Parts: sequence; C-alpha cells; structure tokens
Amino acid sequence: MATKTRKLETNAFSVLGDALESAAESFEEVTVNARDSAKKAAATTRRALSKGVHRTGYGISYGVIYAAVFLTELFPEENPWRRGLEEGAHDALEERSRIREQKTKKSKTSAKSKTAARTKKPKASKAVKARADQFDAAVEATA
Repeated sequence: MATKTRKLETNAFSVLGDALESAAESFEEVTVNARDSAKKAAATTRRALSKGVHRTGYGISYGVIYAAVFLTELFPEENPWRRGLEEGAHDALEERSRIREQKTKKSKTSAKSKTAARTKKPKASKAVKARADQFDAAVEATA
C-alpha cells in the first residue's frame, strides 16, 4: 500500500512540475509577443505623428503663401503694396539661399578640420596593439 502512495506522490509532483514549466514557457512567449507588439505600436505611432506634423506644416505654409500670392494679384502691377510684397518675397528667398550656402560651406570646412584632427591622433586600435606588443615583450622578458 505504501508503494502506491509513493507512485501517486511522484506522479503528482511531476505533473505539478510539468504544469509550472508549461506556464513559464507560455509567460516567455507572451513577453516576447508583448515586446514585438510594443515595437510595432511605437513605429506606427511615430509614423502617424510624423504624417500629422507634415500635413500641418504643409497646410500652414500653403495657406500663408497662397493668401499672399492672392493678395498680391489683387493689386495693380504698379501698386507700391504689391511691389513691396514681391520684392520682400524675392529678398527673403535670396537670403535663405545665401544662408544655405554658408551652412554647406561651414559644414564642409568643419568636416575637413575634423578629418584633419582625427589624422593627427593615433587610432585607438593602433594604440591598443602597441600596448599589447609591450605587454607581450614584458612577458617574454620575464620568462
């Protein structure tokens, strides 16, 4: 009678162990799925937010520029107000082009100076290799 009780206890513990193992595996799968779902949700949210920002900027820009052009066209060609709007728009575009050119020139010169600064310093891999060679030489000298 004692052997039957031990077999039942052993079977009960093995069943309990199997159930716990199965639950742990299920929990792992859920965790992995939750991470993937969170990544997908974040990417979708980022994309939707980006579209919304773009459309808002586009709408404001289009509305302002269209209104300014429409108002400009309402006035006769020799009207001082119309000439002021046209010249102001022209000068603003030229200034923006000039600033862009300066930025590109500045970024090119800073990139060149950064490259020059990098060439003056020894690369980390060379420094590490030199230290490794020194260490090897010291080990050989003591041996």
